[in-house]
Amino acid sequence: MAKLVISRLLAALSVLFFASLIAFVLLRVSPGDPARQVLGPQASAQAVAELRSEMGLDQSLPQQYVTYVSDLVRGDLGTSWRTRVPVAEELSNRIPATIELAVTAMLLSIALAIPIGVLSAGRRRSIDRISRAGAIIGLGTPPFWLGLVLILVFFTWLGIAPAPFGRLDEGLAPPSEVTGFLLVDSLLAGDFAVFSNALAHLALPAITLALPLAAYLSRIVRRSTIDVYRLDYIRTARAKGAGERRVLFRHALPNALLPVLTLSTLYFGELLAGSLLVEAVFNWPGIGGWVAQSIVAQDFAPVQAVILMGALVYTTLSAMTDVLYGVADPRIRTART
Repeated sequence: MAKLVISRLLAALSVLFFASLIAFVLLRVSPGDPARQVLGPQASAQAVAELRSEMGLDQSLPQQYVTYVSDLVRGDLGTSWRTRVPVAEELSNRIPATIELAVTAMLLSIALAIPIGVLSAGRRRSIDRISRAGAIIGLGTPPFWLGLVLILVFFTWLGIAPAPFGRLDEGLAPPSEVTGFLLVDSLLAGDFAVFSNALAHLALPAITLALPLAAYLSRIVRRSTIDVYRLDYIRTARAKGAGERRVLFRHALPNALLPVLTLSTLYFGELLAGSLLVEAVFNWPGIGGWVAQSIVAQDFAPVQAVILMGALVYTTLSAMTDVLYGVADPRIRTART
């Protein structure tokens, strides 16, 4: 177990190192001048040179990277050149909205994928054909376009969804911040009016993110369930008189869901990344719009921080997947220890 922990730690550190290095280099060799972006096209060459020196851009790339890493070790993510606000402060203000959206979308996609995949694996042709068609449509539809369609249908035409602006209606005061997640904080405060309003604002962007992933996961559940049903221990359980419900929930489903468990944890990082355009469509106050604006303005610090955060999430979820695999399948836990 100690060797496994050490190997995972070394792998995580290597991923974080290469992610930070690649992001650092690509941002700085990209066309454009951040100092010129800040000062505007009418600024004098002397003013631009002075700002470049203040930003540290007059140093060589290795020197800049050493400075960047030393700041990271001290917990300093830098300051946004565009807003003059520390990146850590911006992240702490914005990341709860993005995580709340991504977690809701992940739970919704799993809740849709498992029953659809299991029913489709039951060789019910009508359900299987419908799920296949839904998977093709879901996987082939860009999330930002799906978001626009949902806004058009449920807000513009039907009028049953709130305006796609932020996490709450204007004039509705948020509860006292405990976790930063509006749904959780409103429940802790017993403010069900805020909870229902926050849930209504969260519904469409979460559905937009969840449907493509649910379409993909449902096909994985279907294929995995069919494969498990063909194994000898399933035939043995049936031969001993176990009913189909017991065979499914006690024997087949725990093993059939192992691939889904892996993909769900790994795809959570992609949901965080995929929320960028969805947040822009729904004016969601998370990290997506903030990073998009930072990319356009060549504001390095926020982009580097988010890329590093994504790498950290990926490595953490990979380690969690190993642990959850061991919980779900004792054979894996025994083999790795």
